[in-house]
Amino acid sequence: MSILDVPAGIHDVTAQWLTAALGRPVADVRADQIAQDSGFSSLLYRLHLTGDGVPATVIAKLPAQSEARGAMELLGGYRRELAFYQQVAGCAPMGTPHVYAAGITDSTADFVLLLEDLAHWDNADHLAGLSMRQTEVCIDALAGLHAWSTVNTAHLDAFPSIDSPIVRDLLVPAFGPGWQVYRDKSSAPVSAAVDGFAERFTECAVEALPALTERSMLLHGDIRADNLFFDGDRLKVVDFQFASRGAGAADIAYLVSQGLPTEVRRGHDEALVGEYLDCLAAHGVSDYSFDEAWRHYRFAVAYLMVLPVITLNGWDDMPERSRALCLTLTERAVATIDEIDALEVFA
Repeated sequence: MSILDVPAGIHDVTAQWLTAALGRPVADVRADQIAQDSGFSSLLYRLHLTGDGVPATVIAKLPAQSEARGAMELLGGYRRELAFYQQVAGCAPMGTPHVYAAGITDSTADFVLLLEDLAHWDNADHLAGLSMRQTEVCIDALAGLHAWSTVNTAHLDAFPSIDSPIVRDLLVPAFGPGWQVYRDKSSAPVSAAVDGFAERFTECAVEALPALTERSMLLHGDIRADNLFFDGDRLKVVDFQFASRGAGAADIAYLVSQGLPTEVRRGHDEALVGEYLDCLAAHGVSDYSFDEAWRHYRFAVAYLMVLPVITLNGWDDMPERSRALCLTLTERAVATIDEIDALEVFA
């Protein structure tokens, strides 16, 4: 999965380069950029290949050429994703696309992934939201990953804690300005309790983050519907740039509170946490109690609102769908916080 030369951009992904990367003669290549309205930190291309014994199409993933690149460098996101594909994919019981080649430079954030094209799979739409069945399939996959990592602990060293200095110094301070954008652009109601929470978010995050490290499991970290590809009850998951170590219920909280439309999720949070624990037990982890997991879930529902909110800081340069997506995800998170009384866990 290693390659000698990491391209500086799509212009360097030539037939000659692909021949070396794939180990098969590529006669010609045509690149079409995809996911321009949903990818924030990377550039994605569908490569149409001609040649002897090569796949008709592959996906090339390269770093963004925007401010998001700098943030991902600070967060180590590109290196996390490479580590996941090199050390975890194919070993953990979570379906992922086949990796044809992967590489990253030592001195810069230039990286490349050549991945199986999942064009014939059903890519979930984060704006439309997941169905309950899709959510249950994903919960089982996450339980498999979390349980696997409790046994294969050596692989955790490649991934930072969900609570790290860079998270506290970079993500948490960006919440306030992003929340102001949300309040300016969204007409959805916000309760006084959630508004107060948002005003003291920095203080609350300092309480939530240590709680979310009370367990050390490998988290996907960005388990958005846009990162899920379905074929019936089969699932393949992509985008591991936020992979980290922490309590498994954090992944479930993000998936459920922001991935499901509010009307689909409402009234099912506790049952879905229970279902997660049943799946976890089926994968060999039976010491995660409901009370502990529910506490982690409520902390995570409140804290992980940070992800869509901070993205709103780039409002002026965001495509219209990305704007709508971040507003919708924040609206879902706000509704969940209120409905499960998530703020009760904060002192």
